[in-house]
Amino acid sequence: MLQLPTPASQEPSSIARTKSPFKTCQWCFASCGLTLKMSILAMSWTVSDRLNWPCRWMSMMAAPGEKVDRTASSNPDLHLNRATLHKYEENYGEALEGFSRAAALDPAWPEPRQREQQLLEFLNRLTSLLESKGKVKAKKLQSMLGSLRPAHLGPCGDGRYQSASGQKVTLELKPLSVLQPGVNSGAVVLGKVVFSLTTEEKVPFTFGLVDSDGPCYAVMVYNMVQSWGVLIGDSVAIPEPSLRHHQVQHKGKDYSFSSVRVETPLLLVVNGKPQGSSSQAAATVASRPQCE
Repeated sequence: MLQLPTPASQEPSSIARTKSPFKTCQWCFASCGLTLKMSILAMSWTVSDRLNWPCRWMSMMAAPGEKVDRTASSNPDLHLNRATLHKYEENYGEALEGFSRAAALDPAWPEPRQREQQLLEFLNRLTSLLESKGKVKAKKLQSMLGSLRPAHLGPCGDGRYQSASGQKVTLELKPLSVLQPGVNSGAVVLGKVVFSLTTEEKVPFTFGLVDSDGPCYAVMVYNMVQSWGVLIGDSVAIPEPSLRHHQVQHKGKDYSFSSVRVETPLLLVVNGKPQGSSSQAAATVASRPQCE
């Protein structure tokens, strides 16, 4: 079963959150295979009714109206839910801003401040580990990188890789340092794992990847089963990596790092072996009544 974060608190607060017994869709992300149309039909909601949008994914659809609807703009649920989506879209600055805004709108509600603090702690730990390359000693790191072999590319190195279109393509091995923001079509990167980092929510599974060119990038893997992971020293190949450079500023703190987003572990080759279907979590949707 897909392990997803706990939904936003349903406890009543000083601001009336749930005037109707609506049911909340728990993480109806596109990555779970749901479409917006299906979600709307399932819950019989309308995009224009912004006060009844506790669903995280669809809070984004209500955002344009929130800018002109004063009642909706003062709804802490809307800000929390949208911030949570921003977090999983790796828009960390917007996520922190949303959590902070929700906390300011309802100081008696502890969850927004907790989410903000958890994300700050994650960014602190992540950037520290990236800068120190997992605190792996130089001699050991040199030995790890020296053990990288073409065989570790698996199907990414012998012409058997299939692109999203289903066609077999030949990938070119490139160092992390030359990747461009966005999807790097026709490229593959290969490196060594120097640390792994998990959060309370278990999603994403984050690890640090270093190649022989030197830099350490974060790799964030989604839609994996809870038991899946990689170990320090593993060789990991990522075909057509999707790169993002992050510049996050929040309350006097600055974070700068680069990451590669991987939507499913099925895309990875670990120690020369493609990951099996058992590494990918099944999509599930759950709902529960909200408080009156």
